[in-house]
Amino acid sequence: MDEQPQFADTLENTDEPKSSDVLLAALSDAAKAFDVWYGQCERIDKIFSLSRSMSGLSDWSDPEFDLFWSSTEILKPAVYARPPAPAVNTRFSIRDPFLDQVSEMLERVLSTTLDKTCIDDVMQAVRDDLILTGRGVSWLRYEDEDRKRVIVEHLEQRDFLHEPARKWSEVGWVARCAWMTKQEMRDRFGMSSGYADAAFAKRGEKYGMSDSSEKAAVWEVWSRVDKRVYWVTDGVETVLDESEPFLDIEGFFPCPKPAYATLKRRSLVPVPDYKRYASTLEQINDLTSRIYGLLDQVRVRGLIPSGGDVGSAVQSLLDEADDDMMLIPVPASSLVGNGDMVQWLPLDMFANTVQGLITARQQLISDYYELSGISDIMRGASDAQETLGAQQLKSQYGSVRIREKVDALVQHAQAICAIAGEIICENFDAKTLLEMSLSKMPTDSDIKKQIATVKKQGEQAIAHIASQIREIEARATVQQSVAQAQPPAPQPQGVPAQ
Repeated sequence: MDEQPQFADTLENTDEPKSSDVLLAALSDAAKAFDVWYGQCERIDKIFSLSRSMSGLSDWSDPEFDLFWSSTEILKPAVYARPPAPAVNTRFSIRDPFLDQVSEMLERVLSTTLDKTCIDDVMQAVRDDLILTGRGVSWLRYEDEDRKRVIVEHLEQRDFLHEPARKWSEVGWVARCAWMTKQEMRDRFGMSSGYADAAFAKRGEKYGMSDSSEKAAVWEVWSRVDKRVYWVTDGVETVLDESEPFLDIEGFFPCPKPAYATLKRRSLVPVPDYKRYASTLEQINDLTSRIYGLLDQVRVRGLIPSGGDVGSAVQSLLDEADDDMMLIPVPASSLVGNGDMVQWLPLDMFANTVQGLITARQQLISDYYELSGISDIMRGASDAQETLGAQQLKSQYGSVRIREKVDALVQHAQAICAIAGEIICENFDAKTLLEMSLSKMPTDSDIKKQIATVKKQGEQAIAHIASQIREIEARATVQQSVAQAQPPAPQPQGVPAQ
């Protein structure tokens, strides 16, 4: 059996016309590797959004008791609380005024760039994906049409693919999906690209789209194998476009390593935390539904003597649930007791059953808190009699359970700043950097002017010194001539001449 051509082998053969078959096959294989995870993500999103459109979910929902939602809302601010603040320094503690000024300028430009690209919204979306589905992804791109700017985007689960690998360092290519209309593809790739054969269709809730326009998935593939970038789409047999990397990034990929929670062993396939305690939550929901169902049946109901059939009277007693108290007439001969005018329906069995269900549900909730890592102090259920040390230990335990998620987001934000910094340094001119940083660093023309001024001042100083030297020399010559023209002073008598 002949082996199918591999992704890397086809890319290295640059003599033949580029076909999109191998690229699309590689993307399809990567999507299949994440297919189970995609299904888990869809189910989690629908449960979190209280959507009852899928089978297997309970019809009961109480917004005042949504354990999954409430625990997630507790984790969100604990994992990520404020936007990242870039800090630029030299690798080593080198005290150099020029390097310090350059670092400060780049730090200001990064801060301005992140503010303009709404980095807080991006990081919140990455955080939510990390907590709910186990992976958060962002992508950076550079635009210079009207003005130079770096844009950071959050990518949905199905809009990001990479080569299946055991670890991120082994990934040879990454790809992002852009949903484009026919007009957008024509403007981007031209008439001769064959864009008209793309698989245009209306995308629904599965892809998070609500508009009715027909779009096709265009994949932008960054291959580290041959240092090339490709654009492909389903339905078009050839590559839409290809080029050398238009961004000079040290790690090659225009995206940081995704923020991961739990991964399947020896792979980059996430395992959502929800799968760990899904059965517990389903049991809690089932017990809650039964509790509320029994409570709906708790009514003050009684039988009073009257004519008619006892069976039909009892049936109407059980079926009616409109009023909090009902009296159903039955034949007087059918009533038994001490001659009371009303015989009330006993409620003890309902109360005992509800109490037992509440106790069982409370135990399941405790089990859920143990599995999810929501400590007592984090969920506001600490004992008032506890000491300060005990509460601090609980808080420390809770922070340990979420520390890996916090570290993953911190590393993700640092990688975003590093890639954005590389793009800025490679593509922004001096004028843009000075405007964005509000710095007053001298330009080349300013330095040349300063050099010319200093040179002129130096020449003037040298000329002044030279004139002073000439004056001193002239004065010394005059004094010497005067001294030579004067006769020698007479010698005193009695003093021998020397």
